[in-house]
Amino acid sequence: MDEQAIITVPGMDDKLCGQTRPGHFDGVATVVAKLFNMVLADVAVFGEKDYQQLLLIKKMVNDLNIPVTVIGAATHREQNGLAMSSRNQYLTAQQREQAAYLYQSLLTVREQLEQGREDFSVIEQIAFKSLQKSGFVPDYVDIRRADDLEQAKIGDKSLRILVAARLGSARLIDNIACDLA
Repeated sequence: MDEQAIITVPGMDDKLCGQTRPGHFDGVATVVAKLFNMVLADVAVFGEKDYQQLLLIKKMVNDLNIPVTVIGAATHREQNGLAMSSRNQYLTAQQREQAAYLYQSLLTVREQLEQGREDFSVIEQIAFKSLQKSGFVPDYVDIRRADDLEQAKIGDKSLRILVAARLGSARLIDNIACDLA
């Protein structure tokens, strides 16, 4: 079998979901680059639910001078707040209700940040443990800078709160923006 070229986007593939899914984002970047080359689109819309993937694609387009404008689309949610995803099909009816707690966790973290708390690692640990107590097996709860997903520091104003956790056989991801004035 002939080996094929692979696109790696440095700085996006080695954190958050990239830590637990090595090579995943190389595959995403390679497939999306091939798609862009085939369809020659002017605009491409990707959901914000997978925020890391969205930023990775934007960075790839910028770094490789691909003439397409990448736009992020807001996450669509079920009535209970659960982010809509094909992965939700792996949840039982009870788990679908339970999964709404993932979004509630994000809202709680954002509320704490908006109230002026700056002890990011403590907030993340509390949310992580709360998810565990609620039956999830969390991979991470992280507060990051929105523009590059680097660790947030005191004084950063545009943040993204991201979470990944298993519930039953489904691995769920979600995130929300937190803009501090």
